[in-house]
Amino acid sequence: MGKCKSKRLYLIVILNIIALLLLSGCWSNKPIEDLNIIVGSALDIEPNREIKSTLQYVIPEAMESKNGVSNSQKPYINVAGKGISLEPSGWETTLSREGFIFGSHQKVVLISDELARERKLREITDLYYRDIDIRGSTLIFIAKGNAGQALETKEINVIPSLRIAEIANESLTSEIVNKSSLIKIGGLMNSSSSFLLQLLESTKEGVRFTGAALFKGKTNKMIGTINTQEVEGINWITGQGKGGTVKAFKNKSDGPTYYQIEAMKSKIIPHIKGDKLSFDVKIESEGRVAEYWNPHLRPLFNEKNIKKIEKNTENVIQSLVEDVTKRMQKEFKIDVAGFGNQLRIKYPRKWNKLKNNWDEKFTKASIKYDVDITIKDYGMIGKKKNK
Repeated sequence: MGKCKSKRLYLIVILNIIALLLLSGCWSNKPIEDLNIIVGSALDIEPNREIKSTLQYVIPEAMESKNGVSNSQKPYINVAGKGISLEPSGWETTLSREGFIFGSHQKVVLISDELARERKLREITDLYYRDIDIRGSTLIFIAKGNAGQALETKEINVIPSLRIAEIANESLTSEIVNKSSLIKIGGLMNSSSSFLLQLLESTKEGVRFTGAALFKGKTNKMIGTINTQEVEGINWITGQGKGGTVKAFKNKSDGPTYYQIEAMKSKIIPHIKGDKLSFDVKIESEGRVAEYWNPHLRPLFNEKNIKKIEKNTENVIQSLVEDVTKRMQKEFKIDVAGFGNQLRIKYPRKWNKLKNNWDEKFTKASIKYDVDITIKDYGMIGKKKNK
């Protein structure tokens, strides 16, 4: 019995030693200075219809300051290559840089609007889904004009790709599209669903988010754009807005009044009667009065005045959602607000019959909105008269 225990103890010791040897280091590690760390890429189409691929590499040593003085060297370098697709253009960029290419930290992919209109998005992004280094959380954007230009900045110690990703992740406004990652868009493309991608443009002040690009599910190509107010309308329909404010006054003489969004939710309810399809959309939000210019000295604590601000806010939101719905149904003839998904959930059998021509069916659907705004807070001022 003692011999068995000794053998078992001996075996455990040997296994622990082997484990320690394996964990003591990584045999495949490479010094960081030997790595070309990609944080973003941009895709443009050339006059000869080749694709220009621009890769943005970080330069870690350029981020360091010496004796408290900032380094004037850019913390990034952009390298471009051209080809009939991304693979040959990518290899062209790697030949201009020594060291290993490391793509696991890529945060964004920017695609020019011209390229997105001409080529299928599934083909343009195919390489990103097959490359094992690139993560599914990488965000996709559409750039007005030259996409490569959006990867440039005059600001010191700023890496454009990281700045763009930070804006998308941290902005608390309903005027931008909910984050669009490779994994999310891949699912929409595979289901032939229409969808939105965040639109951005380069200005003298830097990159600015300016609305959204619309992609038709059947063609997988960009077919148009909507502005920031229309993006806001889509976010109210889907209930995916992050925050922001809404105009809450009707006449200029009332003075500027703004409602600040603290929470929003939406419920899309589909109905089928024979061949007729309709939707009721219930939108609810709670928030506070962010600003109240009061030329008529109406006390904000008065319930009647609060109700008036709530009603004005509801009317503005009603207008936003109705206007963007009209463009979806009449101009673009696609559903990018999730109506089809709600129909699929409630009526799966009916959906199976409609899904192949859903965008066409959507244009004929009747949609009614009910908006309910509740003001929970109006700040530290608003005393009633004579109190």
